Amino acid sequence: MTATASLRSVYKIIFFISVAVLTVSVLVQPAAAQRGVGRMQGLVKDIDGNGMVGVNIVATNPSATPNTRTGDTRDGGRWAIVGFTRGDWKFTFTKEGYIPYDINTTVSAANRNPPLNVTMALMPEGMAVAGVGNAAVDQELFDSAVALDDAGDYLGAVAKYEEFLASNSHLDAIHGNIGNAYRSAGNIEKAEEAYLKLLAAEPDNVMANYNLGEMLVEAGDMEGALPYFETVVDGNPEDPAVYYNVAELYFNQQVLGCLEPTPECQGAISYYSRALEVDPNYLPAHMQLGFALVRLGDIANAILAFEKYVELAPEDDPQLPIVKDVLAALQTG
Repeated sequence: MTATASLRSVYKIIFFISVAVLTVSVLVQPAAAQRGVGRMQGLVKDIDGNGMVGVNIVATNPSATPNTRTGDTRDGGRWAIVGFTRGDWKFTFTKEGYIPYDINTTVSAANRNPPLNVTMALMPEGMAVAGVGNAAVDQELFDSAVALDDAGDYLGAVAKYEEFLASNSHLDAIHGNIGNAYRSAGNIEKAEEAYLKLLAAEPDNVMANYNLGEMLVEAGDMEGALPYFETVVDGNPEDPAVYYNVAELYFNQQVLGCLEPTPECQGAISYYSRALEVDPNYLPAHMQLGFALVRLGDIANAILAFEKYVELAPEDDPQLPIVKDVLAALQTG
Protein backbone atom coordinates (compact mmCIF):
# COMPACT_ATOMS: atom_id res chain seq x y z
CA MET A 1 0.00 0.00 0.00
CA THR A 2 1.39 3.41 -0.95
CA ALA A 3 1.77 6.22 1.58
CA THR A 4 -1.01 8.14 -0.18
CA ALA A 5 -3.36 5.17 -0.10
CA SER A 6 -2.52 4.56 3.56
CA LEU A 7 -3.29 8.17 4.44
CA ARG A 8 -6.60 8.00 2.57
CA SER A 9 -7.54 4.87 4.48
CA VAL A 10 -6.86 6.69 7.74
CA TYR A 11 -9.12 9.55 6.63
CA LYS A 12 -11.89 7.07 5.85
CA ILE A 13 -11.47 5.40 9.23
CA ILE A 14 -11.61 8.78 10.95
CA PHE A 15 -14.66 9.81 8.94
CA PHE A 16 -16.63 6.74 9.94
CA ILE A 17 -15.50 6.97 13.56
CA SER A 18 -16.37 10.68 13.69
CA VAL A 19 -19.86 9.81 12.47
CA ALA A 20 -19.97 7.24 15.25
CA VAL A 21 -18.96 9.93 17.74
CA LEU A 22 -21.85 12.08 16.56
CA THR A 23 -24.19 9.09 16.84
CA VAL A 24 -22.96 8.33 20.35
CA SER A 25 -23.47 11.98 21.26
CA VAL A 26 -27.08 11.76 20.13
CA LEU A 27 -27.55 8.60 22.15
CA VAL A 28 -25.74 9.85 25.23
CA GLN A 29 -27.27 13.30 25.50
CA PRO A 30 -30.81 12.15 26.39
CA ALA A 31 -29.41 10.14 29.31
CA ALA A 32 -27.39 13.15 30.41
CA ALA A 33 -30.44 15.30 29.92
CA GLN A 34 -32.48 13.09 32.23
CA ARG A 35 -29.88 13.60 34.96
CA GLY A 36 -30.28 17.37 34.74
CA VAL A 37 -26.59 18.27 34.59
CA GLY A 38 -26.77 21.32 32.32
CA ARG A 39 -25.51 24.69 33.59
CA MET A 40 -26.47 28.17 32.42
CA GLN A 41 -24.81 31.39 33.45
CA GLY A 42 -24.62 35.01 32.39
CA LEU A 43 -24.74 38.67 33.31
CA VAL A 44 -27.63 41.12 33.73
CA LYS A 45 -26.93 44.82 33.18
CA ASP A 46 -28.98 48.00 33.07
CA ILE A 47 -28.93 50.26 30.01
CA ASP A 48 -25.94 52.14 31.48
CA GLY A 49 -23.91 48.96 31.61
CA ASN A 50 -24.07 48.47 35.39
CA GLY A 51 -24.47 44.96 36.77
CA MET A 52 -27.86 44.44 38.41
CA VAL A 53 -28.12 42.59 41.72
CA GLY A 54 -31.33 40.87 42.84
CA VAL A 55 -32.85 40.13 39.44
CA ASN A 56 -35.15 37.11 39.69
CA ILE A 57 -34.63 34.46 37.00
CA VAL A 58 -37.15 31.76 36.14
CA ALA A 59 -36.42 29.18 33.43
CA THR A 60 -39.25 26.97 32.19
CA ASN A 61 -39.57 24.02 29.81
CA PRO A 62 -42.93 22.16 29.91
CA SER A 63 -41.31 19.03 28.44
CA ALA A 64 -38.53 18.82 31.04
CA THR A 65 -38.41 17.10 34.44
CA PRO A 66 -38.19 19.21 36.52
CA ASN A 67 -39.77 21.82 34.24
CA THR A 68 -38.70 24.92 36.20
CA ARG A 69 -35.34 26.21 37.43
CA THR A 70 -34.89 29.45 39.40
CA GLY A 71 -32.13 31.75 40.56
CA ASP A 72 -31.12 35.37 40.98
CA THR A 73 -28.25 37.67 40.18
CA ARG A 74 -25.47 38.33 42.69
CA ASP A 75 -22.48 40.67 42.83
CA GLY A 76 -21.87 42.42 39.53
CA GLY A 77 -25.11 41.10 38.07
CA ARG A 78 -23.71 37.61 37.49
CA TRP A 79 -25.87 34.51 37.79
CA ALA A 80 -25.62 30.76 37.37
CA ILE A 81 -28.25 28.01 37.53
CA VAL A 82 -27.55 24.27 37.38
CA GLY A 83 -29.66 21.15 36.92
CA PHE A 84 -30.98 21.73 33.39
CA THR A 85 -32.07 18.94 31.09
CA ARG A 86 -31.41 19.26 27.36
CA GLY A 87 -34.03 21.19 25.38
CA ASP A 88 -35.62 24.55 24.64
CA TRP A 89 -35.99 26.74 27.72
CA LYS A 90 -37.68 30.09 28.25
CA PHE A 91 -35.82 32.45 30.61
CA THR A 92 -37.69 35.30 32.31
CA PHE A 93 -35.77 38.05 34.13
CA THR A 94 -37.74 40.30 36.50
CA LYS A 95 -36.92 43.06 38.98
CA GLU A 96 -39.24 45.63 40.52
CA GLY A 97 -39.19 48.86 38.54
CA TYR A 98 -37.83 47.23 35.35
CA ILE A 99 -39.45 45.85 32.21
CA PRO A 100 -39.49 42.02 32.38
CA TYR A 101 -37.12 40.39 29.88
CA ASP A 102 -37.97 37.08 28.18
CA ILE A 103 -35.68 35.04 25.95
CA ASN A 104 -35.83 31.51 24.54
CA THR A 105 -32.68 29.44 24.13
CA THR A 106 -31.61 25.82 23.65
CA VAL A 107 -29.74 24.35 26.61
CA SER A 108 -27.24 21.51 26.30
CA ALA A 109 -26.83 19.03 29.13
CA ALA A 110 -23.70 17.47 27.62
CA ASN A 111 -21.62 20.51 26.62
CA ARG A 112 -20.94 23.88 28.19
CA ASN A 113 -23.49 26.50 27.21
CA PRO A 114 -22.55 30.02 26.08
CA PRO A 115 -23.36 32.80 28.57
CA LEU A 116 -26.83 34.32 28.47
CA ASN A 117 -26.32 38.06 28.99
CA VAL A 118 -29.25 40.49 29.01
CA THR A 119 -29.86 44.21 29.42
CA MET A 120 -32.92 45.41 31.34
CA ALA A 121 -34.57 48.82 30.96
CA LEU A 122 -36.34 50.86 33.61
CA MET A 123 -40.12 50.70 33.46
CA PRO A 124 -41.54 53.93 31.97
CA GLU A 125 -43.38 56.20 34.39
CA GLY A 126 -46.74 55.30 32.89
CA MET A 127 -46.06 51.63 33.56
CA ALA A 128 -44.69 52.03 37.09
CA VAL A 129 -47.84 50.69 38.77
CA ALA A 130 -49.77 47.74 37.37
CA GLY A 131 -53.09 48.84 35.91
CA VAL A 132 -52.12 52.51 35.68
CA GLY A 133 -51.91 54.24 32.31
CA ASN A 134 -50.83 51.80 29.60
CA ALA A 135 -49.19 49.38 32.02
CA ALA A 136 -51.76 46.58 31.86
CA VAL A 137 -52.28 47.03 28.12
CA ASP A 138 -48.55 47.00 27.35
CA GLN A 139 -47.81 44.02 29.57
CA GLU A 140 -50.72 42.08 28.10
CA LEU A 141 -49.53 42.91 24.59
CA PHE A 142 -45.98 41.76 25.35
CA ASP A 143 -47.21 38.58 27.02
CA SER A 144 -49.39 37.79 24.01
CA ALA A 145 -46.36 38.19 21.72
CA VAL A 146 -44.34 35.77 23.85
CA ALA A 147 -47.25 33.30 23.91
CA LEU A 148 -47.50 33.34 20.11
CA ASP A 149 -43.73 32.90 19.86
CA ASP A 150 -43.83 29.91 22.20
CA ALA A 151 -46.70 28.40 20.20
CA GLY A 152 -44.75 28.60 16.94
CA ASP A 153 -46.80 31.43 15.41
CA TYR A 154 -43.66 33.43 14.68
CA LEU A 155 -45.13 35.97 12.27
CA GLY A 156 -48.01 36.58 14.65
CA ALA A 157 -45.46 37.13 17.41
CA VAL A 158 -43.54 39.60 15.23
CA ALA A 159 -46.70 41.65 14.69
CA LYS A 160 -47.30 41.83 18.45
CA TYR A 161 -43.65 42.63 19.23
CA GLU A 162 -43.69 45.44 16.68
CA GLU A 163 -46.94 46.79 18.09
CA PHE A 164 -45.40 46.75 21.57
CA LEU A 165 -42.21 48.39 20.29
CA ALA A 166 -44.18 51.19 18.64
CA SER A 167 -45.23 52.47 22.07
CA ASN A 168 -42.00 51.48 23.84
CA SER A 169 -39.35 52.53 21.32
CA HIS A 170 -36.69 52.82 24.03
CA LEU A 171 -36.78 49.05 24.64
CA ASP A 172 -34.14 48.05 22.10
CA ALA A 173 -34.05 44.46 23.37
CA ILE A 174 -37.37 43.84 21.62
CA HIS A 175 -35.49 43.92 18.30
CA GLY A 176 -33.79 40.72 19.53
CA ASN A 177 -37.17 39.07 20.11
CA ILE A 178 -38.23 40.11 16.62
CA GLY A 179 -35.01 38.76 15.12
CA ASN A 180 -35.40 35.42 16.89
CA ALA A 181 -38.99 35.08 15.71
CA TYR A 182 -38.12 35.92 12.10
CA ARG A 183 -35.23 33.47 12.18
CA SER A 184 -37.46 30.71 13.55
CA ALA A 185 -39.87 31.49 10.70
CA GLY A 186 -37.05 31.09 8.18
CA ASN A 187 -36.92 34.76 7.14
CA ILE A 188 -33.17 35.28 7.50
CA GLU A 189 -33.16 38.69 5.80
CA LYS A 190 -35.69 40.12 8.26
CA ALA A 191 -33.91 38.45 11.19
CA GLU A 192 -30.63 40.08 10.18
CA GLU A 193 -32.36 43.46 9.90
CA ALA A 194 -33.75 43.14 13.44
CA TYR A 195 -30.44 42.01 14.96
CA LEU A 196 -28.63 44.91 13.31
CA LYS A 197 -31.13 47.33 14.84
CA LEU A 198 -30.35 45.84 18.25
CA LEU A 199 -26.60 46.13 17.64
CA ALA A 200 -27.00 49.77 16.64
CA ALA A 201 -28.19 50.40 20.21
CA GLU A 202 -26.13 47.71 21.98
CA PRO A 203 -22.98 46.92 19.93
CA ASP A 204 -21.78 44.30 22.43
CA ASN A 205 -25.06 42.37 22.68
CA VAL A 206 -23.98 38.72 22.83
CA MET A 207 -27.15 37.18 21.45
CA ALA A 208 -27.37 39.44 18.40
CA ASN A 209 -23.66 39.13 17.56
CA TYR A 210 -23.66 35.35 17.93
CA ASN A 211 -26.84 34.86 15.91
CA LEU A 212 -25.62 37.10 13.09
CA GLY A 213 -22.31 35.25 13.00
CA GLU A 214 -24.08 31.90 13.01
CA MET A 215 -26.38 32.92 10.14
CA LEU A 216 -23.41 34.09 8.07
CA VAL A 217 -21.59 30.80 8.69
CA GLU A 218 -24.69 28.91 7.59
CA ALA A 219 -24.70 31.04 4.43
CA GLY A 220 -21.03 30.21 3.80
CA ASP A 221 -19.74 33.72 4.57
CA MET A 222 -17.01 32.81 7.08
CA GLU A 223 -15.15 36.07 6.64
CA GLY A 224 -18.27 38.11 7.30
CA ALA A 225 -19.02 36.11 10.45
CA LEU A 226 -15.65 36.74 12.09
CA PRO A 227 -16.25 40.31 13.41
CA TYR A 228 -19.45 39.21 15.14
CA PHE A 229 -17.79 36.21 16.77
CA GLU A 230 -14.82 38.29 17.86
CA THR A 231 -17.21 40.69 19.61
CA VAL A 232 -18.73 37.74 21.45
CA VAL A 233 -15.39 36.34 22.60
CA ASP A 234 -14.07 39.80 23.52
CA GLY A 235 -16.98 40.12 25.93
CA ASN A 236 -16.39 36.63 27.39
CA PRO A 237 -12.63 36.06 27.11
CA GLU A 238 -12.42 33.62 30.03
CA ASP A 239 -15.17 31.25 28.91
CA PRO A 240 -13.86 28.36 26.77
CA ALA A 241 -17.42 27.40 25.78
CA VAL A 242 -17.71 30.58 23.72
CA TYR A 243 -14.65 29.73 21.61
CA TYR A 244 -15.72 26.09 21.39
CA ASN A 245 -19.22 26.90 20.14
CA VAL A 246 -17.78 29.15 17.42
CA ALA A 247 -15.35 26.39 16.43
CA GLU A 248 -18.23 23.91 16.19
CA LEU A 249 -20.02 26.18 13.73
CA TYR A 250 -16.96 26.24 11.48
CA PHE A 251 -16.44 22.50 11.87
CA ASN A 252 -20.03 21.53 11.06
CA GLN A 253 -20.28 23.94 8.14
CA GLN A 254 -16.91 23.40 6.47
CA VAL A 255 -15.16 20.34 7.83
CA LEU A 256 -17.63 17.55 8.60
CA GLY A 257 -17.91 15.11 5.73
CA CYS A 258 -14.56 15.87 4.11
CA LEU A 259 -12.42 12.85 3.32
CA GLU A 260 -9.36 14.83 2.23
CA PRO A 261 -7.26 17.58 3.87
CA THR A 262 -8.72 21.04 3.41
CA PRO A 263 -7.47 24.49 4.49
CA GLU A 264 -11.00 25.45 5.51
CA CYS A 265 -10.34 23.54 8.73
CA GLN A 266 -8.20 26.43 9.95
CA GLY A 267 -11.14 28.46 11.27
CA ALA A 268 -12.27 25.60 13.50
CA ILE A 269 -8.72 24.80 14.59
CA SER A 270 -8.10 28.40 15.60
CA TYR A 271 -11.14 28.57 17.89
CA TYR A 272 -10.62 25.09 19.38
CA SER A 273 -7.06 26.15 20.20
CA ARG A 274 -8.23 29.37 21.79
CA ALA A 275 -10.70 27.44 23.94
CA LEU A 276 -7.80 25.32 25.19
CA GLU A 277 -5.69 28.38 25.90
CA VAL A 278 -8.41 29.50 28.30
CA ASP A 279 -8.96 26.04 29.79
CA PRO A 280 -6.34 23.38 28.93
CA ASN A 281 -8.58 20.71 30.48
CA TYR A 282 -11.62 21.45 28.30
CA LEU A 283 -12.21 17.92 26.97
CA PRO A 284 -14.56 18.54 24.01
CA ALA A 285 -12.06 20.91 22.41
CA HIS A 286 -9.24 18.32 22.54
CA MET A 287 -11.36 15.74 20.74
CA GLN A 288 -12.76 18.06 18.08
CA LEU A 289 -9.35 19.66 17.53
CA GLY A 290 -8.03 16.19 16.79
CA PHE A 291 -10.69 15.55 14.16
CA ALA A 292 -10.12 18.95 12.52
CA LEU A 293 -6.35 18.36 12.40
CA VAL A 294 -6.91 15.00 10.73
CA ARG A 295 -8.97 16.68 8.01
CA LEU A 296 -6.10 19.11 7.49
CA GLY A 297 -3.62 16.25 7.22
CA ASP A 298 -1.69 17.22 10.36
CA ILE A 299 -1.61 13.70 11.77
CA ALA A 300 1.21 14.31 14.26
CA ASN A 301 -0.67 17.08 16.06
CA ALA A 302 -3.97 15.21 15.77
CA ILE A 303 -2.35 12.34 17.67
CA LEU A 304 -1.22 14.78 20.37
CA ALA A 305 -4.75 16.15 20.71
CA PHE A 306 -6.30 12.69 21.02
CA GLU A 307 -3.58 11.59 23.46
CA LYS A 308 -4.40 14.58 25.65
CA TYR A 309 -8.08 13.67 25.55
CA VAL A 310 -7.28 10.11 26.64
CA GLU A 311 -5.06 11.45 29.43
CA LEU A 312 -7.74 13.80 30.81
CA ALA A 313 -10.97 11.87 30.23
CA PRO A 314 -12.53 9.95 33.14
CA GLU A 315 -12.77 6.19 32.70
CA ASP A 316 -16.56 6.31 32.37
CA ASP A 317 -16.46 8.87 29.54
CA PRO A 318 -18.73 7.31 26.87
CA GLN A 319 -16.58 8.67 24.03
CA LEU A 320 -13.25 7.51 25.45
CA PRO A 321 -13.29 4.08 23.71
CA ILE A 322 -14.03 5.75 20.38
CA VAL A 323 -11.20 8.25 20.77
CA LYS A 324 -8.85 5.39 21.68
CA ASP A 325 -9.85 3.61 18.46
CA VAL A 326 -9.18 6.78 16.46
CA LEU A 327 -5.81 7.16 18.15
CA ALA A 328 -4.86 3.56 17.42
CA ALA A 329 -5.83 3.97 13.75
CA LEU A 330 -3.66 7.06 13.44
CA GLN A 331 -0.67 5.55 15.23
CA THR A 332 -0.69 2.44 13.05
CA GLY A 333 -1.79 4.11 9.80
